Amino acid sequence: MGLFAGLAGLAASRLGQLWIAFDVFSQFTLQFAVITLAFLLGGVMPRAKLLTAAVLLVLGIAGIGMWPHLASRGPWPATAAAAGERALRVASFNTLWVNDDADAVKAEILRLDADIIVLIEMGPAKRRILSEIRDRYPHQADCYDLDYCNFAVLSRLPIMASEARGRWQGPPFIRVMLGPEAGGLTVFGVHTTRFPHAAAQFRQVTEIARLIEATAGRKLVMGDFNATPFSRIMAVLRDRGGLSRLTFLPSWPAQLGLPQIAIDHILVSPGLRLLAPARIGEAAGSDHYPVIAVIAVPLAP
Repeated sequence: MGLFAGLAGLAASRLGQLWIAFDVFSQFTLQFAVITLAFLLGGVMPRAKLLTAAVLLVLGIAGIGMWPHLASRGPWPATAAAAGERALRVASFNTLWVNDDADAVKAEILRLDADIIVLIEMGPAKRRILSEIRDRYPHQADCYDLDYCNFAVLSRLPIMASEARGRWQGPPFIRVMLGPEAGGLTVFGVHTTRFPHAAAQFRQVTEIARLIEATAGRKLVMGDFNATPFSRIMAVLRDRGGLSRLTFLPSWPAQLGLPQIAIDHILVSPGLRLLAPARIGEAAGSDHYPVIAVIAVPLAP
């Protein structure tokens, strides 16, 4: 029965390519793979088949949760930026709307030490952080004046312009245009809806992909997409938005310290390249771990 459940889950996870409602199963592709492998190995044991499968299942799920922490420890190997490029440390952090521990979130922002960071679900209790760290991040943009738009973008580099939308066909987003110090890079912060609103999520991501594709120049897209690398949702961003995903580590949920699914992502357009692989940070009271990477940005337009 366990083997059947794992195989059925893996099959259902692929059906999202045909019927978007099934895309929710793609969120748990790793877990279905663990179930399948655990019961497959348990089934070939001469005795204690169910016990073996159960132990392997628990170890596998724990292993998924430990993986991002282990991958984020130790020295951070990085390729040097080439001549004519600038290395930028970039991060995305869903701080959780009801998380009122502003001091912990502030400490984590400073610890991440990103050049550009997109903050999501910045509830009222956390908004004081922006003024308190203005010496570290003199260039800031937010969209608190719009319904359903709770982003802030912090940057060490000058922001030339910004805009945001809360209510439209696509997901809430903020877009900032940086100056020549960042090669005219455009940064998007995005937060899509989630299951059970699969059809709405698909419409949202299709619209934002169109907007991203229509935006001139090099683009950096970060946020909470409520979709894993195995999903049709992320495939839309790749195929229609012309983006490459840099993130793969599970980042949610953070409550038990063993995140299971990768739904927080950093994506880039052609011309940008990865210098150091993505890592996760500390949750700081959120149910998400922040994700962070180092990219190379050409300075010439």
